[in-house]
Amino acid sequence: MLKTGFKIFTYLVLLLVIGFLVKPMPDFPHHNPVTLPWQIQDTSLAQTNYQYLENGQILISITHVPLIDITPKMLTWFYQNLPVSSVQIGQEILPWYQIFHPSEHQSINILQSTTDGSIGLGIGALIEKKQWFGSYNSLTTERVMAFSEQGMTLKPELAGLSFAQVEHLFIKTKTGTQYQVSSLIGSDLPIIGPVINLIIRYKILPEDMLKQSIRHQVEEVSNLNAFLPTLYQADKQGTHYLLTQD
Repeated sequence: MLKTGFKIFTYLVLLLVIGFLVKPMPDFPHHNPVTLPWQIQDTSLAQTNYQYLENGQILISITHVPLIDITPKMLTWFYQNLPVSSVQIGQEILPWYQIFHPSEHQSINILQSTTDGSIGLGIGALIEKKQWFGSYNSLTTERVMAFSEQGMTLKPELAGLSFAQVEHLFIKTKTGTQYQVSSLIGSDLPIIGPVINLIIRYKILPEDMLKQSIRHQVEEVSNLNAFLPTLYQADKQGTHYLLTQD
């Protein structure tokens, strides 16, 4: 029984590998960069690193810029409401996702709701994100495995299988929050794992795209310093918020 199950699993993985090889890169239109009434944030204090492990997995670590006057509770609130909320700035109404990164975010949607039925992002939810990193389009689905004021854990999924895990850690400080991310991308399966990792490295996430994605992550979290404290206090009607301009 165990051998039969392993064979079936291996066949499924092989089919998935073949799918990786023949599947084209995501293709969807980009919107024009959103003009926002705040300055681009300084990202120079962020620390990033990535390395390829012996089996081909990719380990990524990011220590984001310090978030000032932003508590872990505010970050949890922001992420929970991110897929379902909009904001009015002046005469323009925008989804939160597009102010999170005004030039490289398209959309974020809930494909499956949370296990407890709560609205937005939470444990058990399956989310779909359309974004781009420079010239590289990215269309991903991610399962929320853990979600609290301490952080969140996301597992990207493809055909029900996952070959990555992303850990977000929110550390309370005297001035706000230190936000850290650790990602492990690839498979540790014997024999077939290194093959999957080669496909990820050269087909799905080539090194230049990896660098652009890290740059993108640093920029979006840095942007939180510009608007999240004000958004957290903003007037709202349901999931629609109003940001007043100074």
